[in-house]
Amino acid sequence: MAEHTNRTFICSVLFLDIVEYSQRSVAEQIALKERFNAVLTEAIAGVATDDRIILDTGDGAAVSFLGDPEDTLFAGMSLRDAVAGQDVTSGPQLQIRVGVNLGPVRLVKDINGQPNIIGDGINVAQRVMSFAEPGQILVSRSYYDVMARLSEDYAKLFHYEGAKTDKHVREHEVYAISSAPSNLRRTVPVPAPKPVLRLPSLHIPKFLKLRVRTWPDTLAVNGKLLVAAPLAFTLIVGTGVIARSHRNSDGEVKTVVSVAPPAAAPRVGPAKVEAPESAPPPRDATLNIVALPWAEVFVDGTRQGVSPPLRAIPLRPGRHRVELRNGSFPAHVQTVELKPGTELSITHRFRR
Repeated sequence: MAEHTNRTFICSVLFLDIVEYSQRSVAEQIALKERFNAVLTEAIAGVATDDRIILDTGDGAAVSFLGDPEDTLFAGMSLRDAVAGQDVTSGPQLQIRVGVNLGPVRLVKDINGQPNIIGDGINVAQRVMSFAEPGQILVSRSYYDVMARLSEDYAKLFHYEGAKTDKHVREHEVYAISSAPSNLRRTVPVPAPKPVLRLPSLHIPKFLKLRVRTWPDTLAVNGKLLVAAPLAFTLIVGTGVIARSHRNSDGEVKTVVSVAPPAAAPRVGPAKVEAPESAPPPRDATLNIVALPWAEVFVDGTRQGVSPPLRAIPLRPGRHRVELRNGSFPAHVQTVELKPGTELSITHRFRR
């Protein structure tokens, strides 16, 4: 934790608010806060102590996750489901609103010498939370962009809610997290690639006789076996379509098609010698960077910015040295070979 003090870095923030907390009596506030603290402690139990900072906001809490952004997602969903599934026989009903953001924050010491988080990352998380309905989780655009890149399953969890304007006239694009994520984790079968039919060079007579029987069977041209054939096909030879066949009710098709002789080759005069055109310059390649939880990006020793948000860096074709730096973590260095017009992605996760 000490290496982050007085440094600005990127982290994901979970901002929580107890609905109508200030309108409750003191006794009800105490009961709600105790229940809230219990479910929050259970929701973040799987996150290492050094990877999170919890701030008590009075009517809720703000949890900054210094490690994987997935920790914020799972903690938020676990907390929401635990509150929704509570069985309260007596006392006030606990309801929460949740906002999530990924952005720059600064770790400082508070008046008591304890770690505290300040910065736009936590401010935006609070603004996003203010747009949420009771029992709803809303996330910012920056957090959605990172999670959608990590996994297609994660991308299916989010639903665009539109652009919202806060009291400071600042606009935020927000996404809601589905209440039934398990139903979205379905595997889509990938169809097998269709086989490519390649015919050898054939001597084509003036008339062809084609015969197709029920599948699986063979294709014969003038009695000569070629290849296995489907029920319907189009045979293309030379300059035109020779035959198109479909199976009839008897399971057999006979087709005779006349093939026009090739047209006479046109006379070719002396070729005109034209000055060769200069070759166009090669197109730039694109390098995409996804670094978790964040990284400063250097290409060939030149600083390109911070990821996230996702950086799409146009580069000239050729070999480049890419370096990702994150505080006290060892730098990740990778050499890439980019071809004209291609796109390459580098994903790296810094771990302790």
